[in-house]
Amino acid sequence: MNYNSYVSVVEGIFMIKKSDTLGDVVSSYPEVISVLAAAGLHCIGCHVSTYESIEEGCSAHGLNKKEIDALVLAVNNKIKEQESLPEVKFSPLAVEKLLERKKSKPFVRLVGSFGGFDFESADSKMEDEIEIEVKASKKPLTLIVSKKIERILRGLVIDFDKKEKDFSAKKAE
Repeated sequence: MNYNSYVSVVEGIFMIKKSDTLGDVVSSYPEVISVLAAAGLHCIGCHVSTYESIEEGCSAHGLNKKEIDALVLAVNNKIKEQESLPEVKFSPLAVEKLLERKKSKPFVRLVGSFGGFDFESADSKMEDEIEIEVKASKKPLTLIVSKKIERILRGLVIDFDKKEKDFSAKKAE
């Protein structure tokens, strides 16, 4: 099916288009990396991806028009699937540990840490961050996190492992 005719039939279904740059798509929707890589676009982190469109990247990697249209559809389906997931949840123990880290500051920030994640207290949020109100406690707790990371956290439960003395994440049941 032709991508352009599909858009006119089902208006608004596509979040991204063939003309969007790979860099912008991956930055906004990190969940699509596996879909792009499965299609042979293993170079999504290279400097060319910042200005090369999905269509140009696919063509450079030997995909034909039909394969590109199918990839765009698959990417948009992955985005739709990710957006349907519930927002991140926190176990009561994780909330307790987050409140300890908050100290007297207004926020707790989720930060990357050696291939994982951790939390630190923060006075203010940065431009690319959003606020998540954590509802598992009587005390107010606002987590700040980048929009990109928030998308990755959807459908997960953050817990605290007493034995490991560290936070962990698993899929919500």
